[in-house]
Amino acid sequence: MIFSDTPLQSLITLILIVEALKPRISRRKLRSRVFSQIETVVLFSSPQRAMAPAAKPITSPVPDAWYPTLAVLMLAVGLVITASFFIYEATSSRKSRSLAKELTTGTMASIFLGFGSLFLLLSSGVYV
Repeated sequence: MIFSDTPLQSLITLILIVEALKPRISRRKLRSRVFSQIETVVLFSSPQRAMAPAAKPITSPVPDAWYPTLAVLMLAVGLVITASFFIYEATSSRKSRSLAKELTTGTMASIFLGFGSLFLLLSSGVYV
């Protein structure tokens, strides 16, 4: 018999033993040994180990009362950054533009508008 800390470890050990014995044992004997080992693992495994710990309720890291405020704030910041991006694109010549500045501004606007949209949906009751 195989005894390990967990039933999963016992089954892995059992599979390794079965793979090692395959060429020497007939299928009938192999099947009876495998089933007896599985029964041993199932019978002697501790029920305390098999039970999952008590589940905690899932809660938001941000209080629900802050959703509307965060939505307005983040959407406003995102729109301001988007406006500055458009002004930068319209007023600078093609030779004086900086790819790093464009990517940074676009990324920041996208992040703020994305989180603003998320909090707007959450504050209106659409839980995504």
